[in-house]
Amino acid sequence: MSTQNVKRALKYVPWHVLTNLLLVYLCYMACRLAFLLENWSFYTDTLTWPSFWQMMRGGLYFDTSAILYTNSLYLLLVFLPFGQEKHILRKVTKWAYVLPNAVCIVANLMDSVYFSFTQHRVTANVFSEFSNEENLGRIIGLELVKHWYFLLLGILLVYLLWRLYRGMPQRWNRLRPKHRILLQTGTFLLCIPLVVCGMRGAWFYTSSRPISMNDAFRFTQQPIGTYFVLNTPFAILKTLKHKTPSIPRYYQDEAVLDSLYSPVHQPPSDGVTRRKNVVILIVESFAQEFIGSRNRDLDNGTYRGYTPFADSLLQHSLTWKETFCNGWTSIDAMPSVLASIPKMKDSFVLSPFSVNRINSLASELGNWGYTTAFFHGAENQSMGFHAFASSAGYQSYYGRDEFYADPRFGGESEFDGTWGVWDEPFLQFFCAKIGEMREPFLTTVFTLSSHHPFAIPEKYKDTFKDEGIHQLHKCIRYTDYALKRFFETASQQPWYANTIFVLCADHASSKTTHAEYKTELGHFRVPILFFDPSGEMPTGCREGIAQQIDIMPTLLGYLGYDRPYIAFGKDLLRTEEKESWAINWQQLIQWIQGDYTLFFDGEHTTAVYNYRNDPLLQTDLRGRCPIQSDMETHLKAFVQSFMQRMKANDVTIPQK
Repeated sequence: MSTQNVKRALKYVPWHVLTNLLLVYLCYMACRLAFLLENWSFYTDTLTWPSFWQMMRGGLYFDTSAILYTNSLYLLLVFLPFGQEKHILRKVTKWAYVLPNAVCIVANLMDSVYFSFTQHRVTANVFSEFSNEENLGRIIGLELVKHWYFLLLGILLVYLLWRLYRGMPQRWNRLRPKHRILLQTGTFLLCIPLVVCGMRGAWFYTSSRPISMNDAFRFTQQPIGTYFVLNTPFAILKTLKHKTPSIPRYYQDEAVLDSLYSPVHQPPSDGVTRRKNVVILIVESFAQEFIGSRNRDLDNGTYRGYTPFADSLLQHSLTWKETFCNGWTSIDAMPSVLASIPKMKDSFVLSPFSVNRINSLASELGNWGYTTAFFHGAENQSMGFHAFASSAGYQSYYGRDEFYADPRFGGESEFDGTWGVWDEPFLQFFCAKIGEMREPFLTTVFTLSSHHPFAIPEKYKDTFKDEGIHQLHKCIRYTDYALKRFFETASQQPWYANTIFVLCADHASSKTTHAEYKTELGHFRVPILFFDPSGEMPTGCREGIAQQIDIMPTLLGYLGYDRPYIAFGKDLLRTEEKESWAINWQQLIQWIQGDYTLFFDGEHTTAVYNYRNDPLLQTDLRGRCPIQSDMETHLKAFVQSFMQRMKANDVTIPQK
């Protein structure tokens, strides 16, 4: 082909389409950099120039997939073999380009803010998680004011999309109709395999399966880095049609599997029965980092934390040296704490398994004659708590509506303006309602004040105004004070001495200030304590590992519950230190046992760290860990047993 023919052919390359798509790529990159700057504290300890460029390169692959999916209508319209000479179709084509990409820009920028609360990219689950929130508009409005610079950036990027958009060149329109049809049809047919490959990611990987969120680990060794690699439109698109995870078959012999791990708990052999009341306090964002007595070695021994009451309560309680949550969001805490069901890849309440029959503290103790009730100070349908409490067997639910209806506690004047009722008055309401219940009882309260937008009641503005580095710290101090007031009131009640109290956080906090809590292990450290005012339960800090899913079997074992049930955790009082463990599953499965934490991708161990000697998780001991094989064995047994039982809806033992 002559040079003249090459130049002529190049004139009819769809440069206008490529230019428009390049502009979208630049917008995605701008959003990615904005994401990094907004969440800089999460990356400062691990980010280097080589890792930065590696993650930026990886981001192009995920951007390609998202951009081609969201611009598919535009590409179809622009390559239609007829009609582009008409003004109306050119306008429609432009809108098909600008509008979807504007939505994607907004989603990426909003996630830059939301990430600090969840530490994961928004997925399609967000539509279910906030579907019943009455205050969502107010919350978004507050964030727009607070993060005005993202609003300006979004407006600028959308304006550039509109202003710099390039339509079909006139030279295409000057072609004879049949030539133009042949050109557009040929270009369209050539683009189809390229677009499909870009959507699937088959250009970049030998596997024929489309790229998924887990593939972000190809471009970073740190789980936190995957969220920088990914973009929000991709994460949402990949989770719109949630599919039940496949069941691994690590062990073909069911007897072998059950010998390694079984969630079936039998009645304790000692025959001791204690018909004590149970009160569980799940405290919003009450991370271990905030508990002074759990961090004596921080800041050269000068760190005192923000929870003086919780510190004093710990001195008279039973806890363990290593304590963890099993999920990262509030909706993960209820199944973990109350039903011994951890988050496994996806939140239980948003998974297909959420309709399964389950054993829970409420269902088992309810069958044993207990009165049960759940309390949460938000709007009654908020976060789906009411629905889960009902499915778990709680007989009564008390929310914001019930609080407002009680004339003793201030009614609507105690609304925090965003989420619900302030912790102090709601915990007093909780205590009063407990006194009206028939014993023995199981009650649970989920607090909410230690949360964004980090407000406290006006009357305490001066009391807690100088607390901490972040605004959350003053909220933690307020909630700790509210807990103190609750226990002061409860201690005067006739049911108090015959009650076991359990206090834990729903999840750790993203507002960390110490490097030890910015790791993939530190993100899951929360306090878990058992307090028995009668002094019958042992006290002190025991060696070993405890987690949220251990709360249910530990309580039922201590009470002497006389029926078999299923719980995926362990009875801490009947488990030796060396046999204790914990699990959580974000992008990777993390198994904690002994002095080590192991990361597993479903097929292979990706990293092992000695978290006692290496709290920042910097030295990978994969292949050199003395208990790696044992950890892998028990991790696989747990995962397979969990998935098999969930898939088969075999997670209860029917009571005779």
